[in-house]
Amino acid sequence: MFEHVDLEDSFVLGWHFDTESRRLVFDLEASLWKGHEHYTKPLPDEFTCYKRAQLVFENVETIDGLLPMDEATFSIDPDGSVDYGVVEGFHQSGNNIYKLGGDYGEVTVECENVRLEFNNY
Repeated sequence: MFEHVDLEDSFVLGWHFDTESRRLVFDLEASLWKGHEHYTKPLPDEFTCYKRAQLVFENVETIDGLLPMDEATFSIDPDGSVDYGVVEGFHQSGNNIYKLGGDYGEVTVECENVRLEFNNY
């Protein structure tokens, strides 16, 4: 769905739902591959290029299976940062229905659109 992005190697750093805008946002450390416009040479200790991004579900109608962050399993990385594992099995499952899973739950989102936004290039 997202060219030159490996979501199954992208780490979830957190998530929130904005009731006013009806947006569900997952903060990511996105795994990018050559050919992506934001790709840069990986750091010496990295497998590929990682950039901060947001997986944004817009005009959300329903969210099922998403755990509150304080109930989800997390890891503390050597640098002290927290992540909630990777995005597992992200796919579209019918019109406007998206599924993904991980330590944050087995999530189904019904929404108008989904996209990636990059914060720090």
